[in-house]
Amino acid sequence: MLDQPKNDAGKSAIADPALSPEARQVRAHEIIRDHVLISMAAGLIPAPGIDLGAALANQLALLARLTKLYGVPYSENLGKSVVGSLMASSGGTFAGGALSLTLVKFVPFIGTACGVIAMPTVLGAYTYALGKVFEAHFEDNGTLLTFNADRYRDLWHKMLKRGKTEAASMKDQAATAAPKAS
Repeated sequence: MLDQPKNDAGKSAIADPALSPEARQVRAHEIIRDHVLISMAAGLIPAPGIDLGAALANQLALLARLTKLYGVPYSENLGKSVVGSLMASSGGTFAGGALSLTLVKFVPFIGTACGVIAMPTVLGAYTYALGKVFEAHFEDNGTLLTFNADRYRDLWHKMLKRGKTEAASMKDQAATAAPKAS
């Protein structure tokens, strides 16, 4: 008998057979949305670098949740590797933009304000794109070991653009839902 794939806890990593493909995609969308919101909140952290660290930890948690949903073995080191390969496939422009936004927070008052205003959308877009690329990869029966960033480069760029729109929309919804101060 073949061994079942294992996750970090040594438990079998098998997708829930009770979920239909449609239900799994709905759940994947919910997971991605939740992590986009968390990344956007990380962007509000005024301390330079801590925002990026929090977003990366959140993105690894997103990847772990998606692997569990799809029954794919997960390891944090492999997760870091595939996240890094996607960042590299964006030509460094996205990573450079996020790094500049975190560094601008070193400038008192105006820099911090500018960084805190722009960073949530950038981190939300990146998290959205990451989630959508891995949702597609796992739907194609891929694993973290079989991930090839070059194969998903076009989808990555398309999802980054869509992610900016999604994150901006979530930010607007949050702003309108916030209670007004009297």
